[in-house]
Amino acid sequence: MLVILSFVAIACGAGGDETIERTFEVGASPRLLVGADNGDVIVQTGPDFKITVLSDITSSDNVDLDVTADGDVVTVRSSTTFSGNLLGDKAEGRVDLTITVPLATVIEVGINTGAVTIADIQAGGHITAAAGSVTLRRVSGDFSGGTGTGDVTISAGTGSFQFTTGVGAITFEGELVVGGFNEFETGVGDVTVTIPEDAGVRLDTTVSSGSVSNDLAIADESSAPSLLGGRLSGTIGDGGAGLTIVVGIGSVRIRAATDVGRP
Repeated sequence: MLVILSFVAIACGAGGDETIERTFEVGASPRLLVGADNGDVIVQTGPDFKITVLSDITSSDNVDLDVTADGDVVTVRSSTTFSGNLLGDKAEGRVDLTITVPLATVIEVGINTGAVTIADIQAGGHITAAAGSVTLRRVSGDFSGGTGTGDVTISAGTGSFQFTTGVGAITFEGELVVGGFNEFETGVGDVTVTIPEDAGVRLDTTVSSGSVSNDLAIADESSAPSLLGGRLSGTIGDGGAGLTIVVGIGSVRIRAATDVGRP
């Protein structure tokens, strides 16, 4: 196991701000586990057989950061606190993480407060945020998770996706693979799904208060409008992938795209 460590300290705030970078050598089946308290997390692809964790720390006296490796598994944990003094000055601990992983890394990311961005990962994963947005770009595989408060945005995705948000919009653009089950659910917010015109989807949407619209040809259509919302189900194309959408208050729109997928 090779570990490369670099450290830069800048005197600023309680305990100063710090930047720490650690690089671990991993094998052919890498896995990344992240549990973060306060701060943004970016996971992106880089060289094979290496995972690099760049930690930008604000107010280091209010931060507890642990970055470890066990074989092919790299674990990152951070916890943060507030502090103050008699003059009324306050400091808040924060750790922003930028993590570079091999393309085929399985990821698990969970944060309390902050935004999560995942780019170009092809092995799937689970991503959650208590308060903050979740963004996936050019990913493939099986992905799941959600956020308590915040938007979920998936662009150029290929695979199966199951995401929920309490308050926030869910936007998906990409391809749903044959045999996959997909589910998008929000308590308050809109869900927009953009898929190719020749997609195969078994569709089931329910809106308690709001509207449902669909731009694609649908067979075996069943709709049940209600006083405030409605339901729409049916088969698009060969129905190869399952898609369930549930909205409390908001709208659902299924959009057609002639050229959707990985750039």
